[in-house]
Amino acid sequence: GTTRPGRYVGGMVPHLRDPQDDLKLIKEWFEHPTYDSYWELEDCGPRIHRMDVPCFTIASWYDFMCVGSIATYVGRRNQGGPNSRNRQQLVIGPWPHSGYLGKNSARVGELVYSDNAAFDAATHLVRWFDHHLKGRNNGIGRDPRVRYYVMGAVDEPTAPGNVWRAAQDWPVAAETVDWFFHPQGRLHTTEPQGAQGATTFLADPLKPNQIPGKSLPSARDARGFEDQAEVRTFTTDLLEEPVEWTGRVTVELYVSSTAPDTDFIVRLSDVYPDGRSILIMDNIRRARYREGYRKEILLQPEQVVKIALDVGWLSQIFNRGHRIRVTIASTGAPFYDPNPNTGGPLTIEFPEQTMVATNRVYHNRRHASRVLAPVRSP
Repeated sequence: GTTRPGRYVGGMVPHLRDPQDDLKLIKEWFEHPTYDSYWELEDCGPRIHRMDVPCFTIASWYDFMCVGSIATYVGRRNQGGPNSRNRQQLVIGPWPHSGYLGKNSARVGELVYSDNAAFDAATHLVRWFDHHLKGRNNGIGRDPRVRYYVMGAVDEPTAPGNVWRAAQDWPVAAETVDWFFHPQGRLHTTEPQGAQGATTFLADPLKPNQIPGKSLPSARDARGFEDQAEVRTFTTDLLEEPVEWTGRVTVELYVSSTAPDTDFIVRLSDVYPDGRSILIMDNIRRARYREGYRKEILLQPEQVVKIALDVGWLSQIFNRGHRIRVTIASTGAPFYDPNPNTGGPLTIEFPEQTMVATNRVYHNRRHASRVLAPVRSP
């Protein structure tokens, strides 16, 4: 629900015959701040049942668009036409957002995975098209329907993970385990028992926390962000045994704010024994859209509300001696354009009027903020 005109205004100009078309399109977007008939025309979800062709989907763990890739596979697999439902394949690997040729590399961010992380997408696509377009019986139909890479610690030779698995469908079975926020920045599977626990931080749109660049810095050390004044972290104790999360990670935050609107950023990291906090995924939710995108509901000062959001998909084994960390903040510029916090209409140009919001995330027995993790036995 957040806006990102700072990323898109002017970005398409080199590719356009008329540069004004870029600004016209952005203005058109901002005339539709909620999910209405305009956006429904752009949404393939309601029309997934009309898709009736085979499809081979390549997704990447370190890409926020992994959510859409998996959603379209699941949609076609379960709701598509007869030529679509049983003629789907999905591959998910430890790669960033890029063209399929980039899948030939095992390097992402600051990490270098085993050589087996590379995927020869070009060769597979030729086989796929030879079968479905030329009718060649090359065995493509006997390949696993789903192949996904289970990520593990790098540079730790005995670490579990860093292997490919095959599955008949997605998502694979997993147990949902709650990991609760606790005072002093602890993350634990036991529920908080205190009556008043809450963590406070500011959201100052004119002095935002910094996330450099305009692309997600996945697979990189996130301590530079975590150490900033208005960022909070919740971290497990040292893991005594490996812990595998494979599936969709969601969070339920109980929050309040002094402002009518504000943002909440949630990040997930694998903390190595040397202290590196390697970012796996993050997501953001604008508070006014906490009950969906069809309507805007502003906050009442200091009223506690629940904000639930998907952080994303992953398959990660956190090794013994590592920690799992969840980071919470409300600003992270320029990757996320700051929310003015006033609750006013969304605008392309950053407004002159802004508010500094005092935000709280609650972790007590009445309002127990938590992460819902898809846990599997390694």
